[in-house]
Amino acid sequence: MIKGFPKLAVIVFLTILVFALYTLLIPKYNYSKLFKQGNDSLLVLASDITQRDSLQSSKLQEESKPKKKKKKYVKKIKPVSFDEIIGGDNFTNIKPFFSKLKKLDKNEKVKVRIAYFGDSITESDLATNRLRSVWQDSLGGKGIGFLPAVSKLSQYRASIKHTYSNNWKEYSISRKQDRAYPLGLFGNVAVPSQIKMDSLGIDTSSVSWHSFSMMEGNWLAKPTLMVLNPKAPLEIEYLANRDTLRKTIKVSDKLQFISLSDSLLKYLSISYYPQDTTYVYGLDFSDNKGIYLDNYSLRGNKGNNFLYLEKSILEQAFAFFNYDLLILHYGANVTDPIMKDYSWYRISMKKNIRYLKETLQETPIILFSVGDRGAMKDSLWLSSPDLPYLIKEQKRIAKDTDIGFFNVFTALGGENSNVKLEKNKILTPDHTHFTRKGARYFGDLLYNKFNDEYLKFLENK
Repeated sequence: MIKGFPKLAVIVFLTILVFALYTLLIPKYNYSKLFKQGNDSLLVLASDITQRDSLQSSKLQEESKPKKKKKKYVKKIKPVSFDEIIGGDNFTNIKPFFSKLKKLDKNEKVKVRIAYFGDSITESDLATNRLRSVWQDSLGGKGIGFLPAVSKLSQYRASIKHTYSNNWKEYSISRKQDRAYPLGLFGNVAVPSQIKMDSLGIDTSSVSWHSFSMMEGNWLAKPTLMVLNPKAPLEIEYLANRDTLRKTIKVSDKLQFISLSDSLLKYLSISYYPQDTTYVYGLDFSDNKGIYLDNYSLRGNKGNNFLYLEKSILEQAFAFFNYDLLILHYGANVTDPIMKDYSWYRISMKKNIRYLKETLQETPIILFSVGDRGAMKDSLWLSSPDLPYLIKEQKRIAKDTDIGFFNVFTALGGENSNVKLEKNKILTPDHTHFTRKGARYFGDLLYNKFNDEYLKFLENK
């Protein structure tokens, strides 16, 4: 132990010497700064973790709370009463029509023509036939005007007997897939089927045809066939009274109006021998003088489908018929008892009327309001509560487009008039549509209204 002592002392001495030299000669490092930075970093990290946990916790709490529904924008509709929509007739915008009527009234050799567009309220030419007949009795005219080539409601017409074969292809504006075809003013067009050939020649049972017979003194006056035949010559054979005649209609990308006779006929039948590329619109039965009213009423129509008719077709048809007045009578297919906002209909109708005006130029237009429509409430029939809102918009449509207006609802008796009209057999049990007696009643009502307004026109002149 004593021998090893000096060696141990030397080791201790050298250790102390090295430590002293390190302390004196080597620059002192800022350990406090190092540990301070380390502590700050740790604190920041801990803070981030704490904040993240806090945000996640808040998010979970928010998700667990029931979500507040966003407030939907609800358009405020001002209540409209039945008293507010009474009257409002405006016939001043159809003065050009009355001026033309005056010439006819003075026995001048002129032709006055009216187009009546409507829905099921005036379908089958019932009310319009009565109006036409009374007018023609006083001002002259022979013939019912335009008649479509085919119509599922032809069997209900009282003005003419119209039959046709069942092998026509009909395209209608009421079907969206058909609106690409060149539809006519009636909202439809018909295509004769392609004929079949048997070993002996033509299979006559495959030939498309239609026939027309006079009823109630309505002569088939000077029939004119309206077709579009763009691809191949059209061969037709027709029987006028007892005479069998034939014609070949040329190819053209324009509407053609083919005169079939200059006489007043009692019977006409037409057979077609084409390829199935010809569009047949119908026939016009009208003389050169007098007053004529064409019925273009189509079941289910709201009146806002004119935009689907080709402008070129409209222009050519209007140029031929040369109308002095257009009547637009719609609304029965628009009404809904729970509806109060009809601004969509106003916007749509204004677009359609402007479209018509672009093609008609100066021809005056008058809008007829919807009549009374019954609705059941507690087993009682009342006027549908939405009618004031619809008629208010119809008045605005007429005003905004600068056309005439006739309040049919008021003329028929106003609020709840459907009850009395149905009781008197003027309306059918649905408290909306006219019976045959009612159609006659409405035709007389229209004639008296136009006559009253015409007399006012004469007084003001």
